[in-house]
Amino acid sequence: MFWSWHVFFSQLTTAGFAHAAWATLWSASVVEAAAVAGGLMLVAAGRSSVGALRLAAGLYVWLWRGTPLLVQLLIAYFGLPQIGIRLGVIGSGITTLALNESAYIAVLAAAALRAVPPGQADAGMSLGLSAWQRFRHVIFPQAFRVFLPVLGNQYNAMLKTTSLLSVISFSELVEFAQAQVSLTYRPSEAFAVAALYYLALTLLWSGIQKILEARFATAARQRTARAGPAGPRRNVRAAIT
Repeated sequence: MFWSWHVFFSQLTTAGFAHAAWATLWSASVVEAAAVAGGLMLVAAGRSSVGALRLAAGLYVWLWRGTPLLVQLLIAYFGLPQIGIRLGVIGSGITTLALNESAYIAVLAAAALRAVPPGQADAGMSLGLSAWQRFRHVIFPQAFRVFLPVLGNQYNAMLKTTSLLSVISFSELVEFAQAQVSLTYRPSEAFAVAALYYLALTLLWSGIQKILEARFATAARQRTARAGPAGPRRNVRAAIT
């Protein structure tokens, strides 16, 4: 028999799937948070006046974006122990995903910064703001509005990318589904339940993302209304008041 509703619902109500979904959620959250921190450091290095830092940041992004994530995971879990570095399942998985995602976050964050019109920084300078004040009050808020939807999409994708961790036996949704298949010999039902959990997680995050984007859009409209049509200088003055 191809499909059994009894097996499907029994799998759906298994506590193990809920625990695996939680593992997927927290691992994706940890990875994305670490990747944002790493990506911003790469952006800072890439915009540095020190040539060696710019070169190192460029090489890092090229290396991690240019090789398959699955290969990176296998090297971290199976290759590093050969040279005495043992990170374990969780360490190998989280570290590799974070290092890989940092390269993509760096590219996206740099693009968001370039999206801010240069006149905004010039207006901040004319108001006597320091470089840090221009970044904090002028550049960052505008770049973040561009970056937020992209970051949300990256996190949404990371919820599904964690499925690759099953190859190193990390206890997330796919690995648990595979374990259930080995017990029940019913792959369709087990993987269908895993798919439903992924859909639920991504749906939940999509709702949260829309709320966050709406709030930032409202705040941006309020600042624009205060500034009026007088140009970048007044926009900057409104942003810091």
